[in-house]
Amino acid sequence: MSRLLGCGRIPIVVVVVSAVFVGLLYVVGLTHPPARPAVGTDRLGPENGQLVEEYLSQSSASLAGARAGARWALVSLRAGLDDEAAWAVTSGTMRSQVAFHVAVPQVATPTLLVPVTDIRRSLDLARGQAVSDAQADAVSANPSTAGDRPAPAPDPDTARSAAIARLVVRRLSGDCACVVALVVRGLPSTLRQLAARPQVRAVEVLPADAAGGRFAVVPLLPETTGRVGPSVDTGPVPPA
Repeated sequence: MSRLLGCGRIPIVVVVVSAVFVGLLYVVGLTHPPARPAVGTDRLGPENGQLVEEYLSQSSASLAGARAGARWALVSLRAGLDDEAAWAVTSGTMRSQVAFHVAVPQVATPTLLVPVTDIRRSLDLARGQAVSDAQADAVSANPSTAGDRPAPAPDPDTARSAAIARLVVRRLSGDCACVVALVVRGLPSTLRQLAARPQVRAVEVLPADAAGGRFAVVPLLPETTGRVGPSVDTGPVPPA
């Protein structure tokens, strides 16, 4: 009889232990909520077709609304700066990316966005990487030979692309004042001070939950003044 009673208690004990275990898991869940996933849909820079004045107002509002805690931000410059000047302008922040752009009237040149660290030497290396990227564009646009037979002459658009790429390589290699924007991270108070510097056109700030490296960046070029869109590409490409 006692053996039968003992066997009857086993299911009861199991149920009680299971209930206690589930209760503990519930308490742990309340006191240790899962981490929120990092936001990966953010964007810095104007939208295609957006009025520049609208974007500047949007940037100003994002900066004014930033509260405590470090934020990611896009610093758009009024004119291209050399590396030393660009580094000095963004002092007090942690730099993350730099945008190089060789401005040529009536010629559509690429914007090269390259990672940097918070060490000054990294900006020199970033320029070297931008030169390498432009050289790769020049090589891909250039006609090549296959064996002993020359390749067909490139069409005018391909030849123009190759000429533009070579021009960008030459000017970047010559230490041109071609830094047009930087992605930085800093406290809101520091970013507001940065926005007041005469070389800075706009500072757009992301929300506090934005994750580094998980947002799109489209720099606002200094020469863009009306509406954001494709650059005019009808002028002659200078030789240097």
